[in-house]
Amino acid sequence: MSERRTRLWLALRFKDLPLSALNAPSSPDKSVVVVERRRVVSMTANAAASGVRIGMDLTTAQLLSDCQVVTRDPACEQETLHRLCEQLYQFTPHIEPYRSRETAQSGLLLELSSCLKLFSGVKKLCEAILALLKTTGYEVAYGLAHSSTGAWLLSFDNHEIRGDETTALFIIRLNKLPIQVLADYPNEVDALGKMGFSTLGDLARQISANSVGSFTKRLGKDFAEVICGIYGIDQGFTQASLFVKPVESYAPEEYFHEEVQFDYPINIVDQIKSTIENLLHRLSDYLRKRQLACQHIQWRISDIHHRQEYIQVHSDTPQSDWRLLYDLTVIQLENKAIPFDIDCLELICHSAMPLQGSSQALDFSGGRKRRGSAQELSVTMAKLKARVGETAVHKVSYRDSPLPELSNLMIGLAEKSFQQLPAIHRNGLRPAWLFANPQIIENRQQGLYWHGYLTLMVGPERMVGNWWDEKVARDYFLARRRDNLAVWAYLDLYKRQWYVHGVFA
Repeated sequence: MSERRTRLWLALRFKDLPLSALNAPSSPDKSVVVVERRRVVSMTANAAASGVRIGMDLTTAQLLSDCQVVTRDPACEQETLHRLCEQLYQFTPHIEPYRSRETAQSGLLLELSSCLKLFSGVKKLCEAILALLKTTGYEVAYGLAHSSTGAWLLSFDNHEIRGDETTALFIIRLNKLPIQVLADYPNEVDALGKMGFSTLGDLARQISANSVGSFTKRLGKDFAEVICGIYGIDQGFTQASLFVKPVESYAPEEYFHEEVQFDYPINIVDQIKSTIENLLHRLSDYLRKRQLACQHIQWRISDIHHRQEYIQVHSDTPQSDWRLLYDLTVIQLENKAIPFDIDCLELICHSAMPLQGSSQALDFSGGRKRRGSAQELSVTMAKLKARVGETAVHKVSYRDSPLPELSNLMIGLAEKSFQQLPAIHRNGLRPAWLFANPQIIENRQQGLYWHGYLTLMVGPERMVGNWWDEKVARDYFLARRRDNLAVWAYLDLYKRQWYVHGVFA
């Protein structure tokens, strides 16, 4: 096995994360256990002193310790790991979360090889990481190895980090571990025990002598790859892996948050407009420099008594300019009474998105220039929605239907409209104004009469359909009134009645 060290992994296993992530209130003398599917997955020290063990059923645990019971919250644990990633990003950009499939164990895997020179070696780097984690209050176990899985398994053993570890030393440590550390593969571990294997070293010696194929046949390819991954070698088990999986890079969450403290309480909207504009200028600058845009911002107002209220501002289209967001914010504030005297105003933007596939005006002045017609319409619609409500403004979309009155559909402004009209609609006679309810044409002795006598000019165009609801059969005509108004008229073939359905522009 090669002594060449290409990577160095530090595994951080948070032993009590199911309990500490919840921040469950408890008294020092009260036992607390965390359960999942009525099985204990974590507990306090006094619960363990009472005889409670991991995997014990809830009823037995309550009889032993009279404990307080809380339910495990994986989402809360995930959020805790995310916060820890944010803190550890200062040491390495390569951070991967690890969650056990079979147990409640979870933690982080840090690849350190690219950061050793910056922190003067592995020992000082690990000491700095562990010193930071000590301030968080989480109980952590750690393991160092040349592979990520190997480091995680060594976190179940205690080895001081000296700084001169080699791949050979890591392998010696791994070989001493019992096969029970492979807790994510209970069936395979059970089968290995029946075969007489007790340590990882037994597996390594068996594979070195007879190749990995024997385990592949008995326990499956996936488990064989796990064993090879622990040692950082190829399936042949004779050389270091030639094709190394790229290390994931952690990208910390980036968001905009700025606030302004006022010198005196404010309760008039006009007095904070300049502050709103100033904060939005900063947001616009932040978005432009990162080539981002946003559709949602949040304002938080608070007073000296720590009362808070949030104001949500939404835009149908992504914005990197401050002007529309300013107009929508002012509309929101003018539509509601300020609940208290404002002492602090905060602007928060979490949901920024990459600005791709669009062009932007090169504007260094930041002034209110005249917008183009398309953007002007978007701004107008956004203001209308802010004033009269989301459900009060619509646009029209085409819907495939044999009946003209059913071919138009009212949809929300944010929805995508369907504009691909069939040939009959593009080339046929269709009026610009279609009545919601067709108007009856009188059949007088001198002819058809609708606010004047009509003369049929072009037609008929027959439309038949809607058999599943109420049968419809119509003959449509272009008709002209004596004042030269062109109308779209039809004869209902079932009712034998004439109607005007629309007026041509």
